[in-house]
Amino acid sequence: MTYPLVQEGRTGLEELTFLHDLAEQDNGTYFQYNNIPDLPPRQKGQMTVLNQMSNLPSTVGRFYSILPHDSVSKPIFSLPHIDQTGGGLIMSITQTCIINDQVIGIVGLDISMADLLEDITYFEKGEQSYAFLINNQGYTIMHKNLARPSYVRQPPLYTDISHFETSPGFNQVRDSMMRGESGTVLLTQSRNDTTLTKYTWRPIKLAPLSVAVVLLESDFTIKSLRPFSVLPESRLYHRLDLVPADSMCAHFKQLATTDSSTLMLSPGGFESPFEHLRQDETKLLVQAYMAFLNDNTGLIATPGIKEGIKNDVAATSNIENVWLKQIRTSQLNDYIVRRYVATTSGVLRMYPGTLMEKNYAPTKRPWFMNAVDHAGDVVVSSPYLDAGGAGYVVTISHAIYEGASSGIHSSTDPVTGVIAVDFTLQYFYKQLIDTLPICKKKYMRCFIMDSKGYLLAHPHLVSPVARVPVENRHITHQEVLVSNDMLYHKTFVHKYQCNSYPNRTMQRYYRFNTSISGVLSNLYHGGECNKYRITHIKGTNAFVGVINDTCNVDTLFCPCSMVDRMCLNCKRMEQTECECPCECLLEMDSCHGKLVDEEDRNPSCARVEEPVHLPKVNDILVTELPQCHESRCQHRKSYDECYGVLDCEWCLYEHSGRNKLTSPYCAEQRQCFNGVVGAKTPYGDEYYLSEEVTSLRSASGAHVGPVAGALLGVIMAFALVTYFYRQHVHNAARRQEMAQNISDTSVRMSQGDDGDEDNDESGTNPPPHPPYGQANIMLAAIQNPSPYHQRIRYGIRVWRRGGGTPSESDHGYSTMTPHEDSEYHYVEPEPIVVEPERRHFERRSMDLPESPIPQTATLLDPTMSYDDIESFDEAPPPLKQSTPQTVVPKIDPPPQTVLPRRTHVKAQIHMVDTFC
Repeated sequence: MTYPLVQEGRTGLEELTFLHDLAEQDNGTYFQYNNIPDLPPRQKGQMTVLNQMSNLPSTVGRFYSILPHDSVSKPIFSLPHIDQTGGGLIMSITQTCIINDQVIGIVGLDISMADLLEDITYFEKGEQSYAFLINNQGYTIMHKNLARPSYVRQPPLYTDISHFETSPGFNQVRDSMMRGESGTVLLTQSRNDTTLTKYTWRPIKLAPLSVAVVLLESDFTIKSLRPFSVLPESRLYHRLDLVPADSMCAHFKQLATTDSSTLMLSPGGFESPFEHLRQDETKLLVQAYMAFLNDNTGLIATPGIKEGIKNDVAATSNIENVWLKQIRTSQLNDYIVRRYVATTSGVLRMYPGTLMEKNYAPTKRPWFMNAVDHAGDVVVSSPYLDAGGAGYVVTISHAIYEGASSGIHSSTDPVTGVIAVDFTLQYFYKQLIDTLPICKKKYMRCFIMDSKGYLLAHPHLVSPVARVPVENRHITHQEVLVSNDMLYHKTFVHKYQCNSYPNRTMQRYYRFNTSISGVLSNLYHGGECNKYRITHIKGTNAFVGVINDTCNVDTLFCPCSMVDRMCLNCKRMEQTECECPCECLLEMDSCHGKLVDEEDRNPSCARVEEPVHLPKVNDILVTELPQCHESRCQHRKSYDECYGVLDCEWCLYEHSGRNKLTSPYCAEQRQCFNGVVGAKTPYGDEYYLSEEVTSLRSASGAHVGPVAGALLGVIMAFALVTYFYRQHVHNAARRQEMAQNISDTSVRMSQGDDGDEDNDESGTNPPPHPPYGQANIMLAAIQNPSPYHQRIRYGIRVWRRGGGTPSESDHGYSTMTPHEDSEYHYVEPEPIVVEPERRHFERRSMDLPESPIPQTATLLDPTMSYDDIESFDEAPPPLKQSTPQTVVPKIDPPPQTVLPRRTHVKAQIHMVDTFC
């Protein structure tokens, strides 16, 4: 519709003609254009002339009267879009209202995509099966590689389903779904993978949408647990704020209990996940959950819980007795943050029992998905910041197979769950240097990395002065010479690309071969001063490496952007060129959701990890409770007793982070985060003790209580005597001055404690002093204690540095930034110098005791000999592989090039449902 406002004497005929041609889409009058076959034919509009401004609202309000319509009106489904009023991701459904062949209006409604897609989002019929939804144009509405609707905050960029489903022959499935047909077909996963995949699709009635279910070959026959004749009792649900346990405690920052484990059902365990997330859980509702789950009679109706969940809950309840027995006898209690187990149906059991976030989905977490991908192996996840307040932790997980009568399993058996445990990052590194004592020697570094090259343990991850990000730290960031040389082991490492369609990028990443045997060493780079040995840890997804570094300066580099994650050369990807994990812009047709260049077709990247948050609980409930685990940090007097213990840090550096403490000591994490006194924590709860108090505490030993009490009594007695004595002297001096008739201007007003009379006698001008003396301050503190003294143990005042939330902290550890993989400064790398006084890393971060650390547990294979790893004086052992390794001829490394900074603007395009 076009609405020209005609003003008499001002609106010309040419203007009206132009608006008329514009309304009727008559562009031939002004220019010629070539017909575009993909666009639909032009539709003529209508021009309505207005003579008065007052007629504009009523006239424009009838715009729908000219819309083309049939005798039977059909609903129109929009593509999902962001609700501007805060409703999240929604889909609009509109329909024209027609009476007597006249359009009288349009009716519409907005549907939450979280509600509409709950059965697809939480589809769990096997370990790797999934469902997806497309419209009649082939656009992907929901897929496993897309974020769940409740986490979408930006307008989505839609992609054709053919980019997510790459099985040979899938185009026939796509065309059938777009035509609104039904069907079932078996396809192979890829040209190189003959694993069968079953596609079953159906159209949705009265909607231009079609849904498909994808089952992998291992899930063709889905088994379920036999019903238990007698259900083991599950005592506690995780909502401890509603139904508390007999004995409550605080597990760092979480409301918890050590009486038993707690049970949690993820949204996928309910018949309607959306309704479960929307409604508030009450005490009566939680009691109804537990009554149904513990019912042996079958008379209690389900309170919205899916069928089969009761058996999974009963199956996981038996592990609680194992955990409680381990806690009574295990020597690792000081290092384990928590133990937990999760099933593929979404049942989560955890010890210590803790309150969890309502929308927490364990099957979507990295530790669960990695364990399923590496079934049969012990899987170590890269370090991450624990949302519960334990600092940086490492998760070790293992898949649980479906029961077999023989008790023998293979990696192809169905997975029914994952069991996991969280350790502190310091303890994990402690096990590395305990297993390989060579790591403590001068110029030696040891590390552990996963199958994608991300560091699991490295000196820089635990160094107080390294100041590098802990999460997503890649081997190419930290060990440049080693990374450059490893790329020439063609059977060991390979570089891949995948397409991240939601943000229109191509992601480059590495994958290391976990089936390789033997010990790898220098093949080309760094053999003169940077020697390394690396081998796979059997039965895990990890590799262990040892480096002997005596280089004065790095002669090579791995390009890593310091501004964003953009690759420096997106036109080429060479396997032997070292670069950090990075991304390139992916060019796509915004109208049709297809690639502009078919050479950019790559597999779809896995879904981005979802953030985890603590549930909102009254702080008083947590702060007033005792800690579940008593670490007793102040009683640990040596490095071996303190390092890696829960909530403990071995303090090495003073507040500035430059100078070492003369007497290192053990303290709580928030007092000495990462070994620096008063350093900011990621949780914003740090506090700083003065050096005097610190030295007093470190020297007091185990009898600090009686000594401090006696010392405080002596100080109090001395303060009282001093106070009365000085009051007597002061009053006598004033009477003498008044008797001598001294003018008022020569008399100074007393402030309660003036020690300046002695200074007056000496004839010197005293410096400015506070209004109260030491004695009065001490007495005032006794009468009106500071709120800091009431909150903090040991009577130490808290000094807040900055904000009180983790988001306000600039501690140097980014936990959710998308640029974590690109922090390495490649332009001018820090030189590694032979002299000890210039090797900052060796001088500070490698100050480890020479005494052996008591061995407790290790991931390294105890039956494997690590002599080849530790011996650097002998010639490197030959590489054990089926095909002979070709030695690459020595070539000069390419010159270092610094490209100009590029600015990329990602346009947010909202798709429309007509045409572009």
